[in-house]
Amino acid sequence: MVDKLSKSLEEIWEEESERWKRRQGPGRNVHRKSRQRNRSHPYRRTKIEERRSTEGPKMLKVSGESNVRSVAGGIAGVCRSGLEAPIILATGPAAINQAVKAISIARGFLDEDHIDLRAKCEFEDIKGFKTEIKLSKATSKPRAPKKSEDDLYVSPKSDPFKVAGAIAARIRDSKHSSPSTASTFSSKAVGILAKGSAAVSIMIKSVSVARGYLDEENIDILFVPTFVEKETNSSNKGSK
Repeated sequence: MVDKLSKSLEEIWEEESERWKRRQGPGRNVHRKSRQRNRSHPYRRTKIEERRSTEGPKMLKVSGESNVRSVAGGIAGVCRSGLEAPIILATGPAAINQAVKAISIARGFLDEDHIDLRAKCEFEDIKGFKTEIKLSKATSKPRAPKKSEDDLYVSPKSDPFKVAGAIAARIRDSKHSSPSTASTFSSKAVGILAKGSAAVSIMIKSVSVARGYLDEENIDILFVPTFVEKETNSSNKGSK
């Protein structure tokens, strides 16, 4: 301290500058590079995001402009890889329609692999059209797609709550008419025909509402989208 007082300010400044440079190592760029190395890249996944992306089913987002064959190929690829079947996220009637088409096409892609698909749907808000379709793999196929007098027909003007009530009623009838069937399972298949994005989205919403109607009875509903005619979608609904 006494030594410093006997020196000029210029000498003290030069000594402190040299001491600072020695602490920093060779060159000022080292400090700058270390800061850049610690700075996160705006487009690079964090470790948490990477960990989340490897946990649970893969999520596929579908829009109204998505190529259905490309989405179907993605679904089939995930199923063949040995991972869980993916979850499809779709918002809006057009996107839901594309998602349903993609699932139907993916079922065809997986034929040679002896894998079939089942689906459950959940809506974030039952008044809206933001849905999450959870797929699962199966080894058996439902009945061959064909029109029947017992099928329900859904139009763009159909009330999803009324359609859901009809679905739930038919599944309940099947449960009571089959006393040997376990209480948590019904093999009843309800055919539903819908054409066009508006009708298909209402059909999917109807299935989601019907799941809620049957929840207290420990019955769940799976659906299997299938093309019946050109530009016509049919979903054979079976409860699990």
